[in-house]
Amino acid sequence: MTNALTLTQAAERLAPVFEEETGTSTALVSSPKGKWLSLDDAASVLTERVTGKTPARRKARKSDVTIRQAARQIETPFADLSELREARVSAMGREAQSHAALLDFIDRALPMFHGMDDMEVVKNPDFQAVYGYALGLRQPYEQAAKEAVDAWNAECAAEVEAFEALRPDWSAGDMERVVSMVEGFGGTRDELKHLWDTPTPLNLSSPVCLKIAQRATGVNGAEAIPQALASVGFSDNEIQAAVSGASPVLLRDHRIQELVARAADADTQREDREAA
Repeated sequence: MTNALTLTQAAERLAPVFEEETGTSTALVSSPKGKWLSLDDAASVLTERVTGKTPARRKARKSDVTIRQAARQIETPFADLSELREARVSAMGREAQSHAALLDFIDRALPMFHGMDDMEVVKNPDFQAVYGYALGLRQPYEQAAKEAVDAWNAECAAEVEAFEALRPDWSAGDMERVVSMVEGFGGTRDELKHLWDTPTPLNLSSPVCLKIAQRATGVNGAEAIPQALASVGFSDNEIQAAVSGASPVLLRDHRIQELVARAADADTQREDREAA
């Protein structure tokens, strides 16, 4: 029994199937340049070749997804992103609960030592008991905080990987275009960095978010927000929860990254037209 190919290996074997119009030699299949056929077109060409038919020339066009990109998308656990998001929310919830319990105990314990100086507090027989109990509450809080950070980092890595799979040519220069666009809409670089580095929810009703949605979709008015979210894969339930504020939307979400990238693309095209 022969060993089955992995998806990546199969994609590499399909790699020589270039668009005939590009004139790219199959000897250069390792080159990242050249246009690839879509998966459907590649399957059609292979079928025709196996059956001995001469493949019909196809109109050259830029495929939505290259074979390698499609392989990476399938192999990347996009479906697990929802689980990572849920894990992060749960971890942050446990951190918040542990922190609240610690602060509540401290608030109730402090009146016991009101009016005492530091030396009196240390000598007070109740201090050691209170201090020991506070340490007992601090330990689970610190553990929960570490788990929340780990969960956030895991989600970030997966979200960025998903975005890079869909936008393999995204560069540091493209990120600067995003910053420039946000600044043009009234935002700041520091605000954008804070949203990127922390699990701070986006304010979808803010003028900046609205302008990004409008630029990405070409739709005017508040309707641009739900249409923009739908265009990058948010379900109806997710859109309703996001717009109502019931569910936080983060900049790290690869779908939001794609939405911002589309807005930056449209913004650049608009500037080019105005400069012409």
